[in-house]
Amino acid sequence: MRPFLDELKRRNVVRVGFAYLVVGWLVAQIAELVLPTFDAPGWVLKTVFFLIALGFPLALLFAWAYELTPQGLMKTSDVDESESVTHSTGRRLNFVIIGALAIALAYFVWDRQRLIAAGERAAAAVSATAPAPGSAEGAAQPVGDDSRSIAVLPFVNMSSDDEQEWFADGLTEELLNSLARTPDLLVASRTSSFVYKGSIKTVPEIAGELGVDHVLEGSVRRSGDRLRVTAQLIRAADGFHLWSETYDRTLDDVIAIQEDVAIEIANALETALDPEALAAMMSAGTRSVPAYESYLQGLAYGVSTQVTGDIYEFLGARDAFERALELDPGFSKAWWELARFWAIQLNTTNIVSGITGQSHDDMLVQFEKAIDRAIETETDPISTLGYRAVKATQEMNLSRAQRLREEYLAARPNDIEAQISHIIGLNFLRRFVDAEQAAQRLLQQEVRDPELMSQVIQNLRYSDNRELQREFAELVFRRFPDNVNILYQAHRMLLTMGDIDGASRIVPAILNSDMPASSRFLVRLRQACAEQRRSDADEIVAAYRASGDVDVESRSIVWLTYKILGDDAAAEAYMRELDDAGEVRELFDYVGYGAFDPKRFPNLMAAIADQGVGVDTVYEIPYRCGR
Repeated sequence: MRPFLDELKRRNVVRVGFAYLVVGWLVAQIAELVLPTFDAPGWVLKTVFFLIALGFPLALLFAWAYELTPQGLMKTSDVDESESVTHSTGRRLNFVIIGALAIALAYFVWDRQRLIAAGERAAAAVSATAPAPGSAEGAAQPVGDDSRSIAVLPFVNMSSDDEQEWFADGLTEELLNSLARTPDLLVASRTSSFVYKGSIKTVPEIAGELGVDHVLEGSVRRSGDRLRVTAQLIRAADGFHLWSETYDRTLDDVIAIQEDVAIEIANALETALDPEALAAMMSAGTRSVPAYESYLQGLAYGVSTQVTGDIYEFLGARDAFERALELDPGFSKAWWELARFWAIQLNTTNIVSGITGQSHDDMLVQFEKAIDRAIETETDPISTLGYRAVKATQEMNLSRAQRLREEYLAARPNDIEAQISHIIGLNFLRRFVDAEQAAQRLLQQEVRDPELMSQVIQNLRYSDNRELQREFAELVFRRFPDNVNILYQAHRMLLTMGDIDGASRIVPAILNSDMPASSRFLVRLRQACAEQRRSDADEIVAAYRASGDVDVESRSIVWLTYKILGDDAAAEAYMRELDDAGEVRELFDYVGYGAFDPKRFPNLMAAIADQGVGVDTVYEIPYRCGR
C-alpha cells in the first residue's frame, strides 16, 4: 500500500486532485454569480456543476497515466523514471494551488462582507425610518413615482431533488406577498408572475408585458439543512442590476433571508416606509422554521393549481396550512390562507369550490374558525382590514366589506389583489358604472397586470362605451396574445360588443387550451347562440350533459346555460329552489352577475336590504339565443 501512495505523490496525482477541487470550486462560484446576469436558464448552471463533478475522476486518471515532459505529453509508462520531470511539475502545481487558494480566500472574504453589509443596510433602514422624538407616526403615503413597480418571477429550483420545486415556488410567493405590503410599491399579482414560470422570454419582454419597471428573479438550491438563495433586482429599461445577493445559510435562516430580501428591494427602489409599514413588510408571522416550510408548501400548492389547472391539488394547500398551524397555532398568515381556502370552497361560482365534499354548514364553521384566528393573531392592523372585509362578505354585509376594502386601499393603494377585490365588491353592490370607472382609472395608470386586466374585461362588458371596449380589446390582444384566461374573458366582451367574427377567431385557442371543460363548453355555447345557431347550441348542451364531466351538475353552469339559451324562466325557477329552501348564502354568490335579478328572490332581498345594493340594475345577455 505504501509504494502505491508514494507513486501517487510522485506522479502528482494528489496535487492535481487538490488543484482541481480548488479551481473547480472557484469556477462553480463564478458561474453561479455570472450566469443569472445573462438570463441563462437553470439547466446551464446544473450542467456546469455536473461537468465539474464528472471531470474530477478524469483529471486524477489523466495525472496517473500521463506526464508533461520537455518533449510534450507522454504516457507515464513510456518515461524513464530517471528522466521524469514530475518534481519540477509538482513545484509548478504548488504555485497553482497557492494562487487558487489565495483567490478562493479573497472571494470568501468578499462574499462574507456582502452578507455583513446586507445586514447593516437592513438595520440602517430600520433606524432611518424611525420617527424622531415627538414626531407623529402616520401611515405611509405613496410617493407618486410610477417607476416603483416590480414583478417577482418564480425562483428557479436548482436542487438536485425536483421535489424541492414547491420550496422555490412558496418562497417566491411569500416574497411577493411581503413586497405587496409596501404602500408605494406596485407589485404584479401572484397569478400574473407565475404565468412566466419556465418561460424563455427575456426580462425586458416580461417587464413590458406586465407594465413594470423592475424584475426580481433568483434561484434556490437546497441540500439537507443547507440553503443557497440567489436574488437579483434588474432594471428592465437597460438590464442594469440594481442589487444582487447570494445567501449561503442553514435552513434555520430561511425566514431571515426572505425578510432581508424584501428589505433590500424596498431600499434599492427607495420606497417610503415608516416603522409600522417596515415591520409589516418584514414579518413572516412565525419564528418556527418547520411551520414556515409547511406554509410555503401550501402557497406552492395554490400556485400549482393555477399553473396546471388540477383543482384537486388545492387540497394539498389546505393540508399544508393545517400542518403549519399545528406547529405554530399563532401563525396568522397561515390562518389567513386557510380562511381563503374555505372562502373559495364556499363560493359556489368558483371553479375550485366544492372539492372537499363537505356540506356548506361544515365549510362555514371551518371558515369562521380560520378567519377569526387570523384576525386575533395578526399584529399588522392594515392586514386585519383585509381579513375583516372577507369575513363581512361571507356574512353578506356588502356595505361593511366595501368600506373595509376602501380603508385597506387607502393605506396600500398599489396592492393589485386588493384592487381586484375592490372592483368585485362594486359588482356585488351592483354598482357596475362605478366598477367601470375604477377599471378606467387603472387603465389610465397603465396598470397592466394580467389578472387585473381580466377583471377589467369582465366589468367592461357591462359598459355602453363601445369605443373603450374596442380599444381595450386591441390592447389585451397585443399585450397578452397567449394568456388563455384573458382570451376567455375577451371572447365574452367581443360578443357583448357585437363583434361576432372577432370572437370566433379566438375560439380555437381557448378550445385547444387546458381550461376546464366547463369553460370551453360555455365558449362554444356563447358563440353558437351569438351566431343564432340554436340547433347547434342544443347539441352542444346535450353533448356536455352526456359527457359526465365533474362540472356538469354545477349550479352556476346550469344557471348560465339557461341564461345563454335565453330561457330566463327556467333560470329563475332553478334558482328559486334555493330561495324557497332558505339557502340564501349560496344564492348570494350570484349577486355580482349583471344578468342576475335579485328582486325575484324575497329571502335574498331581505338579507341584502338597506345595503345600497343596486337591485334595479339588470343586464340582458346580448348574445343569448332567441334574442
